[in-house]
Amino acid sequence: MRHLGQALILCAVLILGGPANLWAQSGAPAAEQAEQVLRLEKVIQAQQHQIEAQQKQLDQQRKLLLELQRQVQGLRAPAAKAAPAVAQAPAAAAQAPAPAPQAKAATAQEAARPGPVPANSPETGPHSAKEDSAPWTGSFNLKGLKTRFAIGGFAQLDVIHDTGAITDRTEFTTASIVTRGATKAQGSDGQTTFSVNATQFWFETRTDLERGRLRTYLSLDFFADTSGNSPRPRLREAYGELSHYVFGGTLLAGQAWSTTAYTIAYPNTLDYQGPSSMVGLRQPQVRWTRSLGHGLGLKLAAETPGSHEVDGADPLTAWPDGIAALEWKVGALQVQGTGMLRDLKASRDNGPTESALGWGFNLAGVVDTSFLGPRDNLAFSLVYGQGVGSLINDAPPDAYYNPSDDSLELLPAWGWYLGYEHWWSPQWASVLVYGSLQVDNADGQADNAYHSAQYASANLMWMPVEWWLVGAELLWGERVDKDGADGDDTRLQLTTKFTF
Repeated sequence: MRHLGQALILCAVLILGGPANLWAQSGAPAAEQAEQVLRLEKVIQAQQHQIEAQQKQLDQQRKLLLELQRQVQGLRAPAAKAAPAVAQAPAAAAQAPAPAPQAKAATAQEAARPGPVPANSPETGPHSAKEDSAPWTGSFNLKGLKTRFAIGGFAQLDVIHDTGAITDRTEFTTASIVTRGATKAQGSDGQTTFSVNATQFWFETRTDLERGRLRTYLSLDFFADTSGNSPRPRLREAYGELSHYVFGGTLLAGQAWSTTAYTIAYPNTLDYQGPSSMVGLRQPQVRWTRSLGHGLGLKLAAETPGSHEVDGADPLTAWPDGIAALEWKVGALQVQGTGMLRDLKASRDNGPTESALGWGFNLAGVVDTSFLGPRDNLAFSLVYGQGVGSLINDAPPDAYYNPSDDSLELLPAWGWYLGYEHWWSPQWASVLVYGSLQVDNADGQADNAYHSAQYASANLMWMPVEWWLVGAELLWGERVDKDGADGDDTRLQLTTKFTF
């Protein structure tokens, strides 16, 4: 714009040059020429001031446009992530009318896919651990404080009917299916359960710092007691997250979803538990995350060893679990590869302490299949390891303590699942899931030791408005013991959920 002003001045000088020469040739008085030049100079100055004012106005409009773009991005991220929050996570506002069932909860760094939030995903509140400068929709602040606050959650009712014997009546945990001697109290004649345990509440704060941001997050559900009609609160997550202060990355400390959990790949089930082979649980940890560019992200974590499970002995804690994950986002694919090392220790009747090094890997992700439907996607997971069973949904033992020689035998486990999500319209969606998990049992384990399980589910969800979800889901599961004894259960779950 400055160059344009200079060009206008030059044009004016050229124009002046013409009349000035004419006046000189015609013998016009010098005083008259000088007066005319002064008038033209004033015109030029006025035009220059006008151009500068227009430049300032354009700069202001450009800033306003950039701010609006940031707001749109800020609205898109939570909307995509909170589209129907499914069975296990704090619910979030969804994209065009789409609240979700419930989600387990997802790690702060995951980008949401365009569907209901998974029943096992960590990020289901309007918070996103993603760093951005977009305004925080729905937040508020208190006078005199730099910190902004947000609260939310949902009230959910599940009406559940089982046709087979299963001891877990509020979550479809295939490991709890009865394989022998089923009693009527366990549901051998069928049983119906009304549950509000999946109801959740979350609270979040964000404080902008000189170099980054401090974020805290707390969430609760009501699974502390599932035995009656008076459920008690249970802590889900409680952590702080500091960005841009530790080697340019994000530091998380507290209880959150394990780094082994790639919650964006959790299928959007109404069932709170999700597939038997799904990897990840919430536990205390310290995690460092940083973007490497080109769609790559690195996560390093030390997590509590308190979740170890040993068959036949008391698990002991020593060194924390070491976990490293590499996330890659390219085109229609978002995938995370995770490796884990676990120092397993156990003692039987206060006898000698035995140890073994557990290890495993998990590959999980989601593929955008929008060529089949505007918001369709395919989620997948594959896990294998020795001594990592307690990190998987059905939680088989990590190891077996052999009393004959006081040895600790690692139990190999592998599992997988596929989940396809299809949107019939902006208000209607369905998810199909199938998966299995298998453990190679030790010779000394009891006949009724967990050996394998299958999980299948299909649902239909209706979201008439963004804050209300109604859905129905049909589930089938089977458990097989070491000696071949098996049991199965078919469950119908009806869910209604109101998000606030």
